[in-house]
Amino acid sequence: MKTLKRIKSTILILGVSTILYAQQLRKYEPITEEFSPLELAKFVADKIVDQTKFRFEYAIQTPYAGVESIDFGQNFDKSKPGIAYAFSSLYSETEQIETFEVGCTSGTKIWVNDQLVFSRNGDQELSVRFEEKTYILPERFNVKLNKGENKILIKSAYSGKGKWLLLMQSNNLGPYAEKGKKIKTSLESYAPNINIVNWLVLGSFENPDGKGLEIQYEPEKRIEFHKIYKLEDQIFTWDIPRIHINTENPDGGKFYAWSYHVGGFIWGLQRLSQESKNNKYADYAIKWCEYTLKTFPLAQYQTKELHAVRSLNWGTAGRPMLDYTSAPSIPFMTRLIYEESFPLREEYAAHAEKIMNYLINGQYRLPNGVFARKYTISPSVWADDMFMGIPYLLFSAMYTNDTLLKQSLYDDAANQIIQFNKLLYKKEKKLYMQACYVDRPDEKIPFWSRGNGWAIWGTSEVLQNLPKNHKQYKAILDIYHEHIKGIVRQQDNEGYWHNILDMPETVRESSGTAIFTLCIARGINNGWLSKKEYGQVVEKAWLALKSFVDNDGNLNGVKGGTNFSTNPEAYAKTPFVKSDTHGILPLLFACIEMQHYFNQ
Repeated sequence: MKTLKRIKSTILILGVSTILYAQQLRKYEPITEEFSPLELAKFVADKIVDQTKFRFEYAIQTPYAGVESIDFGQNFDKSKPGIAYAFSSLYSETEQIETFEVGCTSGTKIWVNDQLVFSRNGDQELSVRFEEKTYILPERFNVKLNKGENKILIKSAYSGKGKWLLLMQSNNLGPYAEKGKKIKTSLESYAPNINIVNWLVLGSFENPDGKGLEIQYEPEKRIEFHKIYKLEDQIFTWDIPRIHINTENPDGGKFYAWSYHVGGFIWGLQRLSQESKNNKYADYAIKWCEYTLKTFPLAQYQTKELHAVRSLNWGTAGRPMLDYTSAPSIPFMTRLIYEESFPLREEYAAHAEKIMNYLINGQYRLPNGVFARKYTISPSVWADDMFMGIPYLLFSAMYTNDTLLKQSLYDDAANQIIQFNKLLYKKEKKLYMQACYVDRPDEKIPFWSRGNGWAIWGTSEVLQNLPKNHKQYKAILDIYHEHIKGIVRQQDNEGYWHNILDMPETVRESSGTAIFTLCIARGINNGWLSKKEYGQVVEKAWLALKSFVDNDGNLNGVKGGTNFSTNPEAYAKTPFVKSDTHGILPLLFACIEMQHYFNQ
């Protein structure tokens, strides 16, 4: 059965990969002009730097599928006590018992399919705290959901003081749902023409004693739409919650939004400026840093006060995750290291030191100190985080004048490499799984190309920056050598690497190819690898990498952002994104290393 399942999976992957690769080939022709590596980096970077404008635009705030936010206080009079209702439907892919988390500032009752599932009297302080992907909410209830529609009614009794807010989330409500168990909130059965909100609201009714949960109004007896509710001289009808507009980046701010890969791209521009002696790339990096500093207060407000969970630069609003902290902050730290004096240096330093403190004291780790994530079903360790966090530890060590802190940061970076290797590296393949669940060490996760790239890149950064007399330097060099052997083993005859390294039926992918080119060239340039043994490998890789660049300066063949999965098909279905910074970031560094290689 396992063999048959593998054959079927391979056939599906081959079909999906063939279609995606054919689509990719139809859309571009490889570059025909001969460029040196540094010229190629400039050719690709120039298109972005010359054409990108740092801009804002207004957009209607739309619901985020992972969290339900009902801010009664923005819809009803907060100057006096009141009672309000909210109504919607939960659509479940299957019959299931689901645990919902709730945060509410006021007395609250919740009915699902006319059954009371949650009740709490009185006010409570709700200080919204962010977790890696969503909120930390203080209360829970369990409910059996039918397959299909499940009506949900919320009653909230406001005392007349403070915020009047309710937040609700669950594991299967949104983008991180288990397969076949997804839940969505929708008004499609009651207001199918309205898709910009998930709820109807009604109120606010009189709440004379400021408690009000036991006061019976018609909605909790019988819900009726398209009618008038009367209370003495007041008239109420169902309505939609207040809709906000948010400030956003046009087109998602592809080359200037706050993300680890855009921040890495900016770091690459700083390096390109140093290598090419052309200030235009450093100037773009400066604009990005200043633009980002300017957006911090706005992002905080929209994310925390308007609950626009995925709005402008939302990752800057306190998300405890390497993707949104250390990785995109590298350009701040590197400028502090390499420039003694510049405008806004104090603001740069305040941000950089805040992130350094977060890495040391705030980032979630396993008992062995390794970076980990806890938003997944159980705690998980990702190869991605070898790039997300380790370089920042190294740059922090270079930045600080505190001798003990410097040594501690170097020790931390070295230990990260050792522990990631123990958890993710498979000796029989000499490759890294993209990730693992800590409590399921035998679960098989594919050897994703870019995931192995992040791992070898993080390792090479440690070798390049760790003092050579460090007690773990030799062990890390051995890890690098063994991993390089595994990577080279998976290179195809024309110099490419495939999206899943040990599955040649998957597509050739440019970001992984770029990182492997970078890290092999870096090894030769630093004397970690023999040019005699690896020179032909890296030269073939360079020719393969160049073929992903077209005559318009676009980088093709980049797979977009990828969550880890046990299923190889998930990696096959991830679409290509033209000139995605996941790929341009390593391309710039690969070009720099290859220029040094050819100059030897």
